Amino acid sequence: MTMLEHAEIGVWQDIFTSIIEDADSNILLLDEDFRIINLNSGFYWIFIETYGIELKKGTSILESMQRVHATLTHTWRDRCMVALSGTAIKVEDVFEIDGRNYYWEIHFKSSSRPDGSQIISVFSRDITVRKAYQKKIIENEANLRSILNTIEDSIWLINTDFELIDFNREFFKKYKQAYGVKLLRGENILGLIPDDLPELRELWRNRYESGLKGRPGKYYDSYQIEKDNRIFEIKTYPIVENGIVTGLTMYSRDITNQTRTEDLLKKQNEELIRINSELDRFVYSASHDLRAPLMSVKGLINMIKLDPEKQNTDQYLALIEKSVNKLDHFISDIIHYSRNARMDIMPKQIDFNELLQESIDSLRYMEGADTVKSIRNIVQQAPFCSDYSRLLMVFNNIISNAVQYRDTRKEDSYLKIDILVDEKRAILRFSDNGIGIPEEYVDKIFKMFFRANADSKGSGLGLYIVKGVLEKLEGSVSVQSKVGEGTTFSFEIPNLCA
Repeated sequence: MTMLEHAEIGVWQDIFTSIIEDADSNILLLDEDFRIINLNSGFYWIFIETYGIELKKGTSILESMQRVHATLTHTWRDRCMVALSGTAIKVEDVFEIDGRNYYWEIHFKSSSRPDGSQIISVFSRDITVRKAYQKKIIENEANLRSILNTIEDSIWLINTDFELIDFNREFFKKYKQAYGVKLLRGENILGLIPDDLPELRELWRNRYESGLKGRPGKYYDSYQIEKDNRIFEIKTYPIVENGIVTGLTMYSRDITNQTRTEDLLKKQNEELIRINSELDRFVYSASHDLRAPLMSVKGLINMIKLDPEKQNTDQYLALIEKSVNKLDHFISDIIHYSRNARMDIMPKQIDFNELLQESIDSLRYMEGADTVKSIRNIVQQAPFCSDYSRLLMVFNNIISNAVQYRDTRKEDSYLKIDILVDEKRAILRFSDNGIGIPEEYVDKIFKMFFRANADSKGSGLGLYIVKGVLEKLEGSVSVQSKVGEGTTFSFEIPNLCA
């Protein structure tokens, strides 16, 4: 070898030494007998500070290790042998320096020299900071996951290919309840929608595409969850990175209870408006109807006083009694109306024969009651439970109407009462042959204070109370009538025994 060639080799060795010294990694070169060919200062000082081993060129690294750390020696021998077999490996080691752990990533790789011998190159770098960041990221991800899983709303994220990036526990549970499908990250979210729901898949495709174009969305859907129809408010938010939409975040909130509460409040508000309107009418009509008989009594008393011979006193007293009875009947209707509105339902077992007889007995002294024949047909196939006092109100009103509005031109006035009871309900039908109701008034008779004409004898509250009672009992009432032939009231009342 010429002097020039020796000079060139020296130059290249200097360049190589300069390179490995300036490298960010710690570098060690070994021959196939594990002797140190070269190393930079980083590798030298790491072994000095960690193990107290001074590495020198030309010495066996394994022999140097053996003197102070037998376990480390076996570990490095195994790693070097793997590298010599042609398989590059990467490992992570933990070193403790001054009571603090340092993490190192170490690469072992072999390469061949021109003469056929092999060199083992070992590169290591400090990844302590990276490991700390990774640990922090993992901790933050765990904290975020914990937060997501404690949120009652469903949350899921997709990328621009509709692939499911992530989701929380609530979305996983709700989706499985709705479709029996187990969600998997990386799956196409549209492909997870059952095949028998193509319209739903197309609906969500449009929503996702709209969101991925950068447009937030807000939707309301109804889904069947465990046989319960649930209502959800769904919001979509684009994920934007450097001005580009890279995905979509969805939030779904169950607003079923809120919606039901709002509907209930709306219904209650409408009911309150209706009640206030009826109350205004009630106050106006009641004050007029209460005052009329009192003024009549007052006028009759003045006439008695002014009649010097008192010859017509009995007649006046009869008129006074009639006004007082009318007033008493009106007040009784008001009490029944109030009782039905404010009292809870108090179900008990009903004997319809007993109930009917009590109603007829209470009305026996009513004018004309003895001229109306009652025809009963009661078939009770099962025990029946309902509110006794409310049913009595219904019977009293219907029977008294049959008496008051009987056709006096007929010799055989009657009221036919048919009652059929089974386990689910009671069907009652009251049919009379009275004067009947004009067709134009049939759909108005259940309104408060409605009177078909000025000669009507009642307070105008009776049938209004009947309808209110039936609504309270969750029953129904219908009426059929023809002038001159009679009227039939039909009731259906649920059985509360079950």
